[in-house]
Order: sequence, then C-alpha cells, then structure tokens
Amino acid sequence: MNGSIYLYTRGDDCGSSHSANRAILEACETGILKNVSFMLPAPYIEEAAQIFAGRKEYCFGLHATMNAEWDSLKWGPVSDPHKVPSIIDSRNGYLFQTTRELQENKPDLDEIMLETQAQLDKAVRLGLDIKYAEMHMAYGWVVDGLNEAFDSWCREKGIINGITKGKRLPETDHKGNPVEVLIERLKAAEPGYYALIGHPAYDNEEMRALGHDGYPGETVAREREWERRMFCDKEIIDFCEQNGIIPLRYDQR
Repeated sequence: MNGSIYLYTRGDDCGSSHSANRAILEACETGILKNVSFMLPAPYIEEAAQIFAGRKEYCFGLHATMNAEWDSLKWGPVSDPHKVPSIIDSRNGYLFQTTRELQENKPDLDEIMLETQAQLDKAVRLGLDIKYAEMHMAYGWVVDGLNEAFDSWCREKGIINGITKGKRLPETDHKGNPVEVLIERLKAAEPGYYALIGHPAYDNEEMRALGHDGYPGETVAREREWERRMFCDKEIIDFCEQNGIIPLRYDQR
C-alpha cells in the first residue's frame, strides 16, 4: 500500500430528495463513489432504501441528522418527540434549522444519542446494512462530550466512526471548473488516505426549490450537480485509473 493514494469516496444526504437518491445511484454505478450516507429522518429515505437495500458492493453509513436546514423542506426526529424535546424546535415540531439553534437550545446529550440510536434502528428496519456512522453538518460541538459519546456508541455498535476516516485533500491555487480543481488537488496529494465527500444531486427544479438564507436554491442545485460530476466525470475517473488512485469503502481499511 505504500506510495499510493487511497480515496474514501462518500456521498451524503441519501434520502433527502429524489434527485439525491438518483444521482448517488448514478455515482455508484458509473463513477467512483463507494460509500453512501443515509439521512433517516428525511422524506425520501424509503425510496433510498428501495434503491440500495441489499447492494453489497457499496458501503452504507448512518448520516446522523439533528437539524433540518432547508426553508421549504422540514423533518422531525425519528424518535418519539416526547422523548427528545431538547432537539426539537417547539415553534413547529421539526428539528432545528441550524446546528447553532440546536446548541442555543441546550440539547440533552442523552436525547441526542437516543435519536442517533433510533435512526440506526430505522436504517436496519429498512434493510440497510450500516457499516459506519458520522454527523450531518458536523454537530459534535453543540454539547460537551458529544464527540466522545458518539465514538463510544460507534464502538459499542461495532460500526466505524466515519468522522475519523481520511484526511482532506490539499488545496491549490488553481482556478477553473470544479473538475479541473479536483484533479489539481489530487496531483498535489502525497501518498496516503484521503476523504472525498460530496452531496450528489441534479440541477433540476426539485433541488432549486431548496435553499435557505445565504444559500439560494439555484446555488444549491448548481453545486450539487458539480458534486455529482466529482464522482462521475470521465476525466476524473480516467485520471484516477491512470495514476493508481484507488477509491475505497470505509470497511476496506
């Protein structure tokens, strides 16, 4: 393994939209995507499970979700809301829109872990073989001890803590389209293990209807289309093959 670049390729937010589900499937079947992270509270999770359940060639993860960021699309907890009141926005019954709002509500650590377990249980019921877990929008800072509790929970469940897998690719000063930028970052990488994480989706009406203050739907759709291409673009696939860059599942090392 010495002298090679290994790339943990991960597609997040599966289950969040029809567009995301189909784009992630495309990135798995025709591209270099090896790991799929599922949002269990999200509205298209049953569709996602129908698409992916039983697909042993991919590595599945829990994208543990404690907020609902979009203005026009909301979701609540998987748990009984009466058991996790500190993570719910009392104004509407949904999860808080931002992790900052969650933190300001002083969430209870035990309630966060109860909801994490409920999300894992739902994944199992839907037939998804969960190998790893990580956090949507990196909310580990919202209450003291959460990162440690999450890591202990992963060990207890016998799943990989995906937060710790792979380092960031180096940044470069290259200016160009995102495909060119990614190739330059891969060129700059020393041998080792890296994480390439995206949110594949299509630039379509469904995605353009999302967004929130400071992140309009048109930008969401455009950026997530580029993130789909990050895993599917032939130029990137060819560059990886020609340079011995190996896409990895989280459970391969």
